[in-house]
Amino acid sequence: MKETVERVKTWSDEAGTASLRRPYDQAIGEFPCRTFNVSPQSVSTPHVDQNNLAQGWCSITPLGTFDPKCGGHLVLWDFGLVIQFPPGSTALIPSALVCHSNSTVQNGEVRYSVVQYASGRLFRWVNNGCSTNMEWLEQATPQGIEARKKEQNRRWEEATGSYFTLKELSVAEKDQA
Repeated sequence: MKETVERVKTWSDEAGTASLRRPYDQAIGEFPCRTFNVSPQSVSTPHVDQNNLAQGWCSITPLGTFDPKCGGHLVLWDFGLVIQFPPGSTALIPSALVCHSNSTVQNGEVRYSVVQYASGRLFRWVNNGCSTNMEWLEQATPQGIEARKKEQNRRWEEATGSYFTLKELSVAEKDQA
């Protein structure tokens, strides 16, 4: 991830477009993208972040003043899990692969969140030689397009294969017991 972000910065310097630099270069963390949900009762419906990097983690941190026993739970739909998620805690999930949401909080309570992630589009842009898919396709040869399709399939398999399955985790847990 770091190499991709560094390439974007280098391109930005070369192109003279300093506006593409991260405004928080000195901030702690390696995530190139951050979203601040500042509605007093930030809630998300079940979703998969299909534009996020498949092999990337998404960091979710709830903030505010709410009772985590009564609301603000992290819900991982694919696993049938509802997790108490207190303010100031952080969860890392592969948000491009796992359907997730959070539950509402009680009236009068406040729940914000900070979500950090890597956009898959940023990585595609760098992989395209700092151009969009459309720009890349306009100059691509049929052989280049075929090679790209194979590369995309390989990267998808590699990305999704980098995670443990529930069965693998269960076996590993039994082996440790």
